[in-house]
Amino acid sequence: MLRYLEGTVFEKKQDTIGLMVGGFGFLIQCSKKVMETTILGEQKGLYTYLHVSENGFSLFGFQDEEELEVFQMLMKVKGVGAKSAMSFMRFLNLEEITRAIAFSEIALLTTVPGVGKKTAERICFELKQKMLKHGDSKPDLALDAHISNGVTEAMITLGFSPGEAVRAIRGALEKKGGFSSEEELLQAALQEVQVRKTYSD
Repeated sequence: MLRYLEGTVFEKKQDTIGLMVGGFGFLIQCSKKVMETTILGEQKGLYTYLHVSENGFSLFGFQDEEELEVFQMLMKVKGVGAKSAMSFMRFLNLEEITRAIAFSEIALLTTVPGVGKKTAERICFELKQKMLKHGDSKPDLALDAHISNGVTEAMITLGFSPGEAVRAIRGALEKKGGFSSEEELLQAALQEVQVRKTYSD
């Protein structure tokens, strides 16, 4: 089992990197975090998972052990194989995945390519308690499922990425604590986007 590899990055594409290790070149399908932090020509260490199927061998790479652990949890859910689990790791960052599952944010999970509502609901049902233990997930900041999912979908329709939508909604929640309607939360989330944009400019 290839648990960890370290070498020189000789190739970088949309979601894969080529890692030269002791004269051997490994092509590795990587998480979003790995792709964001990888620089061509530099040394890179990755936690890895070797998947063997009837279609051959696939090597997946992760920034740290926690990413690898969450990937393996996702693979154990019925109907979620290695390919689908990796779609989560490529499309969302680790915090977005763990909080979305912990707080049943179905709208965010179904933005992952190939993931439907039933699969997202099954993932939340099976992994909710495990994900609550990750990071700084706090039940008191959990969103009402109906309201938060509706607002997330609305913000995505307006052109925001799933990550931007979720971060804005959580920012609004942290400041006020609760909202009685989708309209109220959406307005506060849009204001949060403007505040964040002002500070980043």
